[in-house]
Amino acid sequence: MAALLGGEAASTGYAADTQHFPGVPGGLPDGWRDFGEERARPKFDFGLDGFRARPGIPSPRGRADRPDAMSGGATASDRAQDAAAARAAKQKAARAEKLKEALAPHEPAAARRGRALEDLFKRLQASSDPEESQKVAASIERVWLQSPSDSAELLMQRALVSLQAQDFQLALSLLDKVLALEPEWAEAWNQRATARFLADDLDGAMADIDHVLKLEPRHFGALAGMGLILERAGFAERALQVFDKALAIYPSQPDLQKNAEKLRLQIEGRDI
Repeated sequence: MAALLGGEAASTGYAADTQHFPGVPGGLPDGWRDFGEERARPKFDFGLDGFRARPGIPSPRGRADRPDAMSGGATASDRAQDAAAARAAKQKAARAEKLKEALAPHEPAAARRGRALEDLFKRLQASSDPEESQKVAASIERVWLQSPSDSAELLMQRALVSLQAQDFQLALSLLDKVLALEPEWAEAWNQRATARFLADDLDGAMADIDHVLKLEPRHFGALAGMGLILERAGFAERALQVFDKALAIYPSQPDLQKNAEKLRLQIEGRDI
């Protein structure tokens, strides 16, 4: 290539300038400085205003005519992308929150049931309005009727229908099956005690009530039933004691208040 350059220099008549470029074989052609400063100046500035073409140099694809990231502006496409990214981030955060809730430890059903009963019993004991107390008592009875076994609940519903129809034998048969499935269900023992009481099996009813009160000592219905059995058997004082226990749990129960007051008058009159 040096030979070619040398030959080209000779043919064009340029003389070598070895004084300024002694290391260039054959030197540079005369007049190399005449290319001018314009050729040596850069065609673009990098000033405070960002990247822009010098006058006379067209902007690539018209970028100088529209805002972009380098000029600090944002196009409609950029804004749409930002909005989509924000929505995606919000959805991701919502999914993460739902997953967190799903993985969080849940309170066992028995614990929820126990807490609900505690609240209801506090309201029942504090209420002096018979109508309001009756609503709270009904709520407690609905909780008592709940069972973790669907089969036991279905049999219980059939037993309750039989009791209303006064078909005590069928009710007792169904309740036997319920207790075989759920022997720790206090309300199943209470309903069988009711069926036995209505069928004049007082001893059987008292035995079932004993099971009820071991599982749920606050069962005001079972206590009322025990009081009635004791009263029928002639144990008025013991019946009154049981009625008073039931009234301490359910103070605004009108029928129970009447029975307790009647027994109290009988006992006091007999003592006089």
